[in-house]
Amino acid sequence: MPAGHDYVRHALGPAADVVVLDDPVLDPAEPARWWPHPALEAAERTEVLDDADLVHVHFGYEHRSPGQIAEFVAALRARAMPLVVTVHDLTNPHEPDPAAHLERTGHLVRGASAVLTLTVGAAAEIRERWGVDAQVVPHPRLVPAAVTEPLRRERDERVRREDLAARAEHVPADGSPERVRTVGVVLGSLRAGVAAEELLPALADALPRGARLVVMVRADALAAARDPRHPRHADALVLDRLSARADIEVRAHDHLPEAALCAALAGFDALVLPHRHGTHSGWLELCRDLGLPPVVPRIGYLVEQWGHDVASYDPGSPDIAELRAALDTALGSPPVPARSPDAEDAAVAAVHAAIYRAALKLPQVADARNRRL
Repeated sequence: MPAGHDYVRHALGPAADVVVLDDPVLDPAEPARWWPHPALEAAERTEVLDDADLVHVHFGYEHRSPGQIAEFVAALRARAMPLVVTVHDLTNPHEPDPAAHLERTGHLVRGASAVLTLTVGAAAEIRERWGVDAQVVPHPRLVPAAVTEPLRRERDERVRREDLAARAEHVPADGSPERVRTVGVVLGSLRAGVAAEELLPALADALPRGARLVVMVRADALAAARDPRHPRHADALVLDRLSARADIEVRAHDHLPEAALCAALAGFDALVLPHRHGTHSGWLELCRDLGLPPVVPRIGYLVEQWGHDVASYDPGSPDIAELRAALDTALGSPPVPARSPDAEDAAVAAVHAAIYRAALKLPQVADARNRRL
């Protein structure tokens, strides 16, 4: 839950002995919208889980109160239905107050047959908070390789050609090649966890020579934020002011399908993640999918999630000098190692299938066929 999320698709897709129930279609006009997921109402509507053998919760429970989540866990226990929980977020990046999210997550973690998370640091925090051991399973790829691999290869070749051309045409006195490099930032719908007002002015002043900044933002969110009464009005003022600079593009856009978003990101030389708080990030995995160097806020366990040296900054107090050093690191870094998508997905799927078999008390792989969740 949710079945249609990219994480679930790659974590369970190769598991032949697991059947994942589709998310319900809540609105025929928006067939992809799975939230609010009715399975979380199992305490009030027992029939919503009649087709399942096991429930695995990933996301999408923030609309329920902590008490309702406790009732959901009790309803599963009453049916002897195992609960598996993957803790993606100890701090919800879209909620300014972490207390309620932690209380909800605590009910799920304490009531689960098995708990998973993405990093050793998050597992240690789960153990400290709730006395529960979580199994660490690295995040699988986010987007199908058929979408990202051509873009990654094309991006690597483009960068190589441009570097060669820059070296051949002009070498400045300091010996560094001049190539226009593009730093990207994705603000989405200007939600509360995005630090546009604090980050962007410092980031703009930190741009290295020969670099430009592209800020992607939803057009409807930016238009709404231009209203002085809007809670993100200060973000709109910053964006409108920065758009007057020749080296900055504020790229307002409508909803981008997956392939179009990936194509836009593949045109960047580095991506700055603008989050104020959080635990892990799917954007990091998308960077890995595309071979795109990230600049990571030092929040939660994002640095650990990346898994090797990564440029980072303090989002609590964005500093021009620190951001410039981080951009220099990202723009000058070696290529991001390519993923092994089939092997990674198969390994993650095997771990999940084994956890489900243990939760269902099925000792043999063959016995788990067609178990539903």
